[in-house]
Amino acid sequence: MLVADFVAETFIKNSIQRVFMYPGGTIAPLVNACLSSGVEVECFKSEQGAGYAALAAARISGRPQVVMVTSGPGVTNVMSCLADAYFDSTPLVLICGQIASADLSSRRRVRQRGFQEVPTVEMTKSISKHATCLLTVGEALAELPAAFVTASQPRRGPVVIDFPMDIQRQELVSINTSEEGSAVKLIRSERREMGFEDSVVEEIGSRLRSCGRPVVLLGQGALAAGCFALYEEIAAKVGALVVTSFLGVGSFDTEHPQSLGYIGHTGHVAANRAVYESDFLLVLGSRLDVRQTGTLTDKFAPGAAIAWVDIDEDELNSPRVRVTWRLKGDIATFCRSLIPHLPKKTEVKDQEWRESLRSLASERREDIPGNEPGAIFPRQLLDLVATRLRQKERVCVVTGVGCHQHWASRHLPFSPGKSRLLTSGGHGTMGYDLPTAIGAAMYDTSQTTLCIVGDGSFLMNIQELAALKERGLRVKILLLNNNRLGIVSQFQLITWGKDPTTGTFLTPDFVKVTEGFGIPARLLDVVEDSESAVEWLLNKEGPALLEARISSQADVFPMLLAGKSMGEMWPGRAG
Repeated sequence: MLVADFVAETFIKNSIQRVFMYPGGTIAPLVNACLSSGVEVECFKSEQGAGYAALAAARISGRPQVVMVTSGPGVTNVMSCLADAYFDSTPLVLICGQIASADLSSRRRVRQRGFQEVPTVEMTKSISKHATCLLTVGEALAELPAAFVTASQPRRGPVVIDFPMDIQRQELVSINTSEEGSAVKLIRSERREMGFEDSVVEEIGSRLRSCGRPVVLLGQGALAAGCFALYEEIAAKVGALVVTSFLGVGSFDTEHPQSLGYIGHTGHVAANRAVYESDFLLVLGSRLDVRQTGTLTDKFAPGAAIAWVDIDEDELNSPRVRVTWRLKGDIATFCRSLIPHLPKKTEVKDQEWRESLRSLASERREDIPGNEPGAIFPRQLLDLVATRLRQKERVCVVTGVGCHQHWASRHLPFSPGKSRLLTSGGHGTMGYDLPTAIGAAMYDTSQTTLCIVGDGSFLMNIQELAALKERGLRVKILLLNNNRLGIVSQFQLITWGKDPTTGTFLTPDFVKVTEGFGIPARLLDVVEDSESAVEWLLNKEGPALLEARISSQADVFPMLLAGKSMGEMWPGRAG
């Protein structure tokens, strides 16, 4: 038995049925071991394609997935995926091939000790939970099983294994007692049930009972915790309005009467206003970063007591805003501890305030279509999509990064167990879209997988159309083409009054390109054809692409800009 065979067995023990990869010489022993052990090897057209497909499966399942790449350019090409996993708390095990251990141990002062060598550990350790290079068989035996534990523990994230090819090919019978005993001890925390002080929870419950304008903010931590019924119960008992972070979208039904949408830079007007005017804010699993709070942190929720529950002690110890209570621990445990301190039946104060915010939400001030004759505006098109998605049993919406990302998040319906959103949050990576959609569809072939993408983001990983065609997955691609890098163009126009690098973005004939990969495609450039085009896309068997030529003047607005409070948003260029 080789070390590579042991690795494949470790995959199986951790319920890894498939690994995502792009091939290369230094990872070849592991590929062969996987195939011999019955682990499927999913080969994509780039390392980024493989990495984002794995992230999709990890985000949906909540369990670590495996990405394998070769040394050198394989490592550098997958770095964006690694950063996405780290900043958005996605469990991942990244295994990188490496040159021979003897070469790594010699000539330490030279720039490169072998073909396609890069200093993987040094490059990845700041964007991973743990990064290590396996220089002995004993280290391999210790580190591989532990990697899955580390990736899964709160706060979830990626682990990097730098794996010299000669160690992969060593026989396990060659291991001796001293080598086994020298295996490194992985730095990892004990997983344990975290409790909360009764007096603190009681104090929070008392304040919730007495306040008039309570708001619950659900972040990605709340989405990952998955105790959706508890969030509803808490909100119902105190009559709280509910908002989410951008990555928390889907943790509460967006069409629930107490839901106001998501907050922050591109959030919903009513959601931002609710936080600004609240007198109590319960934050569950959200890190309150600048894209949520805005730059004027003293005007985030100026009149509110804030209770913040999170699993990450470092985040809690470095708050951007004033926080009344900081509680480290499991969200489900906190919610169960809090509920006995809340009213037995709903008690609602300041009903007029709630009704005013619901009325504001119903006005839909976000992305109001313009008056350009014959133009296709994104909100109108997405409203047609939303109507059809409500008829689907389960939906996964994947976006790239750009204007389309925020239009989709604002205007499509999301709810626990029915419709979820996958998007790049903290790292904000263009090209996240298509390979992530493929990974999501691979994980669940019965769901409707809708990939919404802009013309700029789509070009970043367009080669994965080949991976989509090979698998014949039911991924529906809605390409919103405005011949503009919209979100950056908007920033340039607001700040400098011109957008020289982004305002005119030349694109290929996406329909012909997609058909060249053997995937059906259609162009929508007449607004009257919108409904039939959406029907065609969502009802077409197998993969399909609809390119919609939308107005180049369509912006993401209103928007929370620097120097503005949560209660005041930029109304748009025409506002």
